[in-house]
Amino acid sequence: MNTVDTIAAPASAVGGAVTVIRISGPESLQVLQKVWQGKNDPGKESNHRKMLLGKVNGDPALAVFMPGPKSYTGDDVAELHCHGGAAAAANAINAIFSAGARSAEPGEFTFRAFVNGKLDLTQAEAVSDLISAGSDAAFKLAERQLAGSLSEKLNSVYDSISSLISECEARLDFPDEDLDFDPRDAEKIAEIRQEIKTLLDSGRAGALLRDGIDVVLAGKPNAGKSSLFNLLAGSERAIVTPIPGTTRDTVESQIVLCDLPVKLTDTAGLRESSDPVEQLGVARSRRAIAAAKVIFWILDSSNPDLQSEIAEMEFAPGTIAVWNKIDLLLPGTELPQLPCPAVRISVAENSNIDALLKSFTDMIYGEGENARIPEVAVNARSQALLEESDVALLQAMEQFAPGEFELAASDLRNAMHTVGKITGKSSDPDILDEIFRNFCIGK
Repeated sequence: MNTVDTIAAPASAVGGAVTVIRISGPESLQVLQKVWQGKNDPGKESNHRKMLLGKVNGDPALAVFMPGPKSYTGDDVAELHCHGGAAAAANAINAIFSAGARSAEPGEFTFRAFVNGKLDLTQAEAVSDLISAGSDAAFKLAERQLAGSLSEKLNSVYDSISSLISECEARLDFPDEDLDFDPRDAEKIAEIRQEIKTLLDSGRAGALLRDGIDVVLAGKPNAGKSSLFNLLAGSERAIVTPIPGTTRDTVESQIVLCDLPVKLTDTAGLRESSDPVEQLGVARSRRAIAAAKVIFWILDSSNPDLQSEIAEMEFAPGTIAVWNKIDLLLPGTELPQLPCPAVRISVAENSNIDALLKSFTDMIYGEGENARIPEVAVNARSQALLEESDVALLQAMEQFAPGEFELAASDLRNAMHTVGKITGKSSDPDILDEIFRNFCIGK
C-alpha cells in the first residue's frame, strides 16, 4: 500500500438499495469530475461536503467531495451514491477505474487514515471491530475504542515510562550533582505494571465479545434440549416431538446471549443405540461437547430414575446442569447434588430462564457486577505486546535497587518501544500489513 495513488472501492455491500463508492487520493476530485455529470460543480468551495444530484453514464447518482485533511482518510475524498444493483455499481466503479483510480486494497482507506494521523492503530483495529461486532456490547466497546478510550490509557503508560527514562538519563549525566531525584522510581514502575495488568485482565472479556463463544446443549433423549434451543434462538429451528431421539444431527444457530455472540448447538440425545444413523449423531454430539466452552447439560427432572439422567454427564469445566421440566417434578423428590453449577427451569412454562442466564454469565465472567464487560479491552496483538513490555518493566525495576541506571534505562526503552507498537508510535511495515490485510475492501 502507498499513499500517493488515488484509490477507489465500494464502501457498502453491492446489492442493497444504494451502493456507496469511495475515492481517496490526490486526484479524487478530477476522477469524480470525469465520471459524474451534474448542474453543480462538486469542486466549488461552497459545494464541498454537499450531496449533489447528477448522473454516472446516464444512471442517477449523488456525489460529494470532501477535501483533506477533514476527511476519513485525511486525503481528498469523493463519494458516489448510486443504485445498489450489481450492474449499476459495476458500471460506476469501472468508470472510476478508467478515469485513473486504482482498486483499493483491503483496509487501505483506514491505513491512510492512520498514516495521516487521523487514527492510531488501536482505533484502526476498532474500525474492524465495529464492522464485525456480533452484539450490542461488542459494538459499544468498539465505539469507545474508536473514540480513543484505549489509546488514552496506552498513551498514559507510554508517557509514564518516558518520564522514567528521563530520570535515569539525568542520574547518568549528572552522577556527582546533588540533584533532587525522586526516590520512588521503583514504585512508579510497579504502578505502571499495575496499569498494564488491568489492561491485560480486560483481554479475556474482549476476546469473548469479539470472537463469541460456543455453547452446546447436551443430555439424554427427550430431556428438552431442542425445546430450550428453540426458546433461546427465538425460532423453531429444531424439530420437537415426544419421540426420543428425534434430533439425529447437530443443529446450530448464531444468537446473542447476555450481550455475547454465541454459537448455540443442539445435539443428538446421548444413549446406546443400534441405529447406525443415531450412532453417528451421538458421535457428533460428543465431539461438539468436547469442543464447547460452555455446556448446558439438560436433565429431565420428571424422570423417576434421576440417577439414569446423570449417568451420561461429563463434569468438564464449563458445565451447567439444567434440571428441566421442574413443573413436572414429583412431590417430595430430592434432586441429586452435582459437582457443577445447577439450575431448575421449565422450558414449557418459560420458567426460571433468568436463573440459567445468570449462571451462564457467572460462568463466563465470574460472579459480581465488577466482573462484567470492561470499558476497554485489548485484543490478542495488544495483549502479547503488553506482556512483553511488562517483562521489560520488571527487569528495569530490579536494576533500580543496585543503582544500575544505564541497564534500567535500556529496559525502560524496550518497554516504551513495545507499548508504542500497540498504538503505532513505533511500528514496522510487517505489523501494519498484518493488521490492515484483515480488513474488508472499502474500509
